[in-house]
Amino acid sequence: MPEHRPIHDDADYIVEAEPEKALFVDMLTRDIELIPAVMDLLDNSIDGARAHIGEDTPADGFWVDVTISAHAFEIRDNCGGIDLDVARQYAFRFGRPSEYKGTPRSVGQFGVGMKRALFKLGDTFAVESRAASTRFTMEVDVPLWVANDDPVWTFRMSEVDRGYNPARDGRGTTITVTNLHPSVTEDLADGAFLSLLREQIRFRHQGAIAEGIRVRLNGEPLHGMSRELLQGPDFTPVNRAFVVPSDHGDVAVRLIAGITKLARRDVGKDEDNAENFRGGTEAGWWIFCNDRLLLMRERSRLTGWGDNLPNYHPQYRQFRGYVYLSAANTEALPWNTTKTGLDEESRVWRQVLAQIKIAGSQVVSVINRVKSEERSASSIDEMPTVRAVQAAQLVPTESLPISEIFAVPPPPKAKKGQAAKRPRTKKLQFEVPLDRFEVVSQRLETAVVAEVGRRTFDYYYEREIED
Repeated sequence: MPEHRPIHDDADYIVEAEPEKALFVDMLTRDIELIPAVMDLLDNSIDGARAHIGEDTPADGFWVDVTISAHAFEIRDNCGGIDLDVARQYAFRFGRPSEYKGTPRSVGQFGVGMKRALFKLGDTFAVESRAASTRFTMEVDVPLWVANDDPVWTFRMSEVDRGYNPARDGRGTTITVTNLHPSVTEDLADGAFLSLLREQIRFRHQGAIAEGIRVRLNGEPLHGMSRELLQGPDFTPVNRAFVVPSDHGDVAVRLIAGITKLARRDVGKDEDNAENFRGGTEAGWWIFCNDRLLLMRERSRLTGWGDNLPNYHPQYRQFRGYVYLSAANTEALPWNTTKTGLDEESRVWRQVLAQIKIAGSQVVSVINRVKSEERSASSIDEMPTVRAVQAAQLVPTESLPISEIFAVPPPPKAKKGQAAKRPRTKKLQFEVPLDRFEVVSQRLETAVVAEVGRRTFDYYYEREIED
């Protein structure tokens, strides 16, 4: 009797593993906040401008307009446009195909930013783009697209033109999102949110703005922040360059660190309790990847504070450090997919961090020397670092001379046989009832705590001691 064997079909060996669109869209947008989503769209415009700077148009010939309201979001630019075939084959795919190299030194890396941002904002989006010889329009109803269970994921363009001539209407892209999600509607209608978005654009895209690319938010031109450090004949901040190799290509690093001037309102405040101090808000490290600001005012263990450096304290509020990482291949840069944080396990970042700690230690040492000289020196001759700081001027970071170390004058040499001098001043610190302090400060016509204490001490000394 022949042995019975079950009959198998090839389909029996196939296990379905395609993703569900609804889950994919939900997971893709869950870990990104609204402002980073807007930044992703702005990144694309700026990458487009940089790809075309120098052809026939200088940087200041490119612009990006972001217009937002409770009803719609729009970003419009003249930054070169998206070629029809690039749009069809690459730009709207979820993930970057290996054969697509993208734009050198761009910010986009993983091939998810634009789609994630559009899904984050609302249920309907339209893209209209005009490139060198092509033009297209595409409108997407996201809920309808999600409901389509075709295993092949596609979008459909509503208009295409392979004979486009940019002579009349130029080159650029307009993205409009409507049917905004309720939480997005609330944020975009909030004045405080708009202020925060304005600040974030100014800070995170300060490199592009400084380069000349014009960025406007609801019609208002945005200006970048100034980056200046004190530099003088005997006082030169760290300004060094080095290269870190990686599996994805070299990363060029520029590291600048030094101190800036104190605003008048911050003078004399470093004795306050650190947790109550509100000055020095720009102090810390500023980390850039391909000119896109990744971290601002960084003062944690991530950049050495509380590790080989002391914990951040108000006395270091003059500290400024800038690190610029640049790579032709963005995969070499140590950032996460939302470009809001660092990959701390990156070998590139670990090598950069080692240099950050060295430079940070030098700056902290100089700040401590200034404070020590001001407290203990009996004459200006015993204050070489203070004199160097006083003679220094604020200089834009791009104009600083190259310096491997923080160059400052050496400390004064003690004379032979001269014993170390004891400090000639004494610090007084105590607390008094607030109502009494306010009465005294009003009478003395100053609200500066140190000044009130100094004047009351002098008042007692002049009347009870000298007399």
